[in-house]
Amino acid sequence: MSGEMERRPLQEADRGELHSSLNDLAWAFARRAAGLGPDDPPFSVYDDGLSDDQIKAARLARVAIYKQLEMLVGTSMRLDVRQALEHGANWDDVADALEVSRQAVAKRFGDLRRGENVAVVISRRDRVREYPDDARVRVGEVGGAEQYASDRGIWPIGKKVRAEARYAIVAVDGTVRRIYELDPAGWREAEPNKWEFTAVHGRELDSEAIAAAYTAGELPLQPGDDCPTRAGGAYRPHWF
Repeated sequence: MSGEMERRPLQEADRGELHSSLNDLAWAFARRAAGLGPDDPPFSVYDDGLSDDQIKAARLARVAIYKQLEMLVGTSMRLDVRQALEHGANWDDVADALEVSRQAVAKRFGDLRRGENVAVVISRRDRVREYPDDARVRVGEVGGAEQYASDRGIWPIGKKVRAEARYAIVAVDGTVRRIYELDPAGWREAEPNKWEFTAVHGRELDSEAIAAAYTAGELPLQPGDDCPTRAGGAYRPHWF
């Protein structure tokens, strides 16, 4: 199983539907802001049947709404570009999505540039959950011999991160608690698009090995460091 997702470019019909939906949405909010009912006349005909004053009020209201959308688009685009970069995208991918040059993307979003190295970060709460239908049955901070099985999967880790990550970092309640060295050949797709890692020697690293890797710049974090949970689930790639 490949387990990899590919982006499908927007087709002309998709763009038409998107534009129409946004137009209808903006007009509906404009009519509300201008004090016009949505059905008198039907909002699908926009200006039909409105007086000059009503048209002026509705159109100015829609100008204000589009300004809000413009601000939202700018903020959301930066967020999505950053998230895409963190999850394995590169400048060429972003340029292709925006249908602009790579140079234009680098100029616009250059401050979002990520590091060249990546580690797998798993964030969880200090608790245990039981899932009778899960092969692992108990997950979370189960302790003992079961902890490695709980930590190692399953996670929606992309191809680039699986190929490049050397370490998995487990944080509990926002603090790094365990670190594993990853076996590059040990990844297993347990479910479509969800993977299970294998640690070298099948156990977490000891403090001496962690200190050596951290000092060498191969690890961005070590036990005791702050590692707040971020939006998007328990797993995230950490580029450094």
